[in-house]
Amino acid sequence: MSTAPNVAVIGAGPAGLTAARRLRNGGASVVMVAPEATSEYLPGALAVATGDASAASYRTRVDLAGLEIVPGRAEAIEPGRIRVDGSWRRVEAVVAAPGLALDRVGSTMAGPVLGFWDPSGAEAAAPRLAAVEQGIVDVVISSVPYRCPPAPYGLAMRIARWARRRELAVEVRLRTPERHPLEVLGRTLGDVLLAACADAGVEVRLGAVVDPEALAAGAVTEDPVDHRRAALTIVIPPHRASPLVAGLLRGESPLVPVDERFATEMSGVFVVGDAAASPYPRADGPAAWSGTVAADAVLAELGVADAQSPATPQADCFVDHGDGAYGRFRISYPDGPPPNGQPDIAVEPPARARARDFDDAFGRWRALRAEGAAR
Repeated sequence: MSTAPNVAVIGAGPAGLTAARRLRNGGASVVMVAPEATSEYLPGALAVATGDASAASYRTRVDLAGLEIVPGRAEAIEPGRIRVDGSWRRVEAVVAAPGLALDRVGSTMAGPVLGFWDPSGAEAAAPRLAAVEQGIVDVVISSVPYRCPPAPYGLAMRIARWARRRELAVEVRLRTPERHPLEVLGRTLGDVLLAACADAGVEVRLGAVVDPEALAAGAVTEDPVDHRRAALTIVIPPHRASPLVAGLLRGESPLVPVDERFATEMSGVFVVGDAAASPYPRADGPAAWSGTVAADAVLAELGVADAQSPATPQADCFVDHGDGAYGRFRISYPDGPPPNGQPDIAVEPPARARARDFDDAFGRWRALRAEGAAR
């Protein structure tokens, strides 16, 4: 009688969840490790920041049939084993999806500068934003790469229209180190974002210089005199590698080098999602696709299934324009992966009716994490 191979999946984001389901359905015995066995929906952070939703509404407990769910924190990976909350567990392969960690920025409780980039952080920031009745609100992208590339622009537009709806004398500005928004995908999407920000009354400054080391003290050093004029500065924090995969990094990049199957240089260890060096956008679609590719590779390596030929992902990104309107970017790679294959981009203009599509996408996200359970 054969025994199913033991595979660990670390992280409950789109990459980790997709990998776990694929491994389970392929015949592996899967243990998933995730802090508190919960998962947060990053796009919900914008609504939480303006007080239109709670962080809890975008947090879901992971409850998947046929998996062992460990509500702990993975601390170390070695070939053939992982350490969780101080104890080692033997496994035959690891698919790690720890995401990118956020550096601390100032304080969410006091001072003119705060940083967040998840629903929990947005909830702590919401009272600070609500207290601004006049003056300037700066949204600062501190560095690249960062998760959900269009979202800072959406945050700025949402704040601008939120302030206008309340008849506040508030000016919103966005600062980014990017030479052009979403430049890795060409200029089309960036041009759309810049035009949308102009329509919302958001001033955008490209090529801004921010000193990441100063952010921990709550200082924004790009044009410091100008920023002292701001009533509130919201910073998308520097994204760094999770300590879990720090030993797999090479050079200055926070992204782990992987091959076309998302395998790392460590035997039996795969890194997927935002933590992996990949030419695709850091969005749900490419993250889930990376989980599928890695899971298929693990099943093939362990002799459970035949090797699969990876295709290319699709990204379906909603852009919050404020006042309940959403646009959408649809990105595919019909000619194969970059750099030879170029993205095919479809832009859907903002509309309030598209909010239902956003809600439907969130509903599908929840369903992937809680099969057959009412949540």
